Amino acid sequence: MRKAWALFLFAALMIILTACGSEETRIFELNDQGVESTLVYTHNGDEVISQSTENIINYEELGIDKEQAEEIFAGYSDQYQDLAGVEHSFDFGDEEATENISIVYDEIDAEELENVEGIDFEGDPSDGISMERSAEMLLDQGYTEVEE
Repeated sequence: MRKAWALFLFAALMIILTACGSEETRIFELNDQGVESTLVYTHNGDEVISQSTENIINYEELGIDKEQAEEIFAGYSDQYQDLAGVEHSFDFGDEEATENISIVYDEIDAEELENVEGIDFEGDPSDGISMERSAEMLLDQGYTEVEE
């Protein structure tokens, strides 16, 4: 009887821990004016844990070449340098540039990000980022959600 009770408690604990700690992802895409954007949100319940963004920028559709793209986006990259919880990179290919942005929300300094172009928050990010409000905002902006 004691062994059965211990097994039951162990199983219940595992179910609770799995339910509480399960991270999920939601993916959103937008193709607009030469930029193909994919956003991947990792969340636990309604709280967003991290976000990664990949923007593929087609030079021809924007009417620019590789050198012009490097000039345009060089200054843009500078604003992401030394930001806690944020990684940013540009890769300039012959026909398109790929921008990657990764944000880990519990590592960011919200005040540092207030003036960074391309990062928008509704409310105070130190209070947590709502997955549902983020999804609603993206859908309103024309993004579509991609089922995994």
